[in-house]
Amino acid sequence: MIMRTEIPLVEAHAINTYAYCPRRCYYEYVERVFYHNVYTVHGKLLHEHVDRYGQEHRGERQLIRSLFFRSEALGLVAKCDIVEEENGRIYPVEYKRGKIADWENNHLQLCAQALLLEESMGHEISTGYLFFHGSNRRLKVDFNSDLRQKTLKVVESIRDLYQEPTPPEGIDEWSRCKHCSMVDYCLPQDRKRLRGKVQWERFI
Repeated sequence: MIMRTEIPLVEAHAINTYAYCPRRCYYEYVERVFYHNVYTVHGKLLHEHVDRYGQEHRGERQLIRSLFFRSEALGLVAKCDIVEEENGRIYPVEYKRGKIADWENNHLQLCAQALLLEESMGHEISTGYLFFHGSNRRLKVDFNSDLRQKTLKVVESIRDLYQEPTPPEGIDEWSRCKHCSMVDYCLPQDRKRLRGKVQWERFI
């Protein structure tokens, strides 16, 4: 268990996980428990190339793979899949396994990477991209003030989570939970039934 005096830096991927489900984030980053399923294994295999440090050129773009950044001031640490430079503009690119989708948790993770890049480069980064393997397409993300504020708020929420003795409630939405690799550890349906039983016993 993490002691209150040893709060670690928040990983950018933890921001994605927390925005999806705070309970899963607690399991992964506080209890350090993680299980794979077909989706996580597929994502890991697709990331093998970008997880190896290197540089390449694609037309006018220069790509640098697998760069690490950390900031004590922001309380953040991240590995950027790709940092691209095109015509003097620098921006992060995060790779995702599925089809193109406009999900906020991905935007928050990418924004955290941009904040770290900004601190390292010393100038503002206004946009970045999410690349989806399933569609072979990119989604542009604007790092506006609202997204930046939400990202920093989630960072603070995760730092508070690190100090909690027990996990918070999960999303407990079966449409999402059934695809989660932690479903057999979290047992959302069993917990839901137990909550209903406790509420009924209190009623009678």
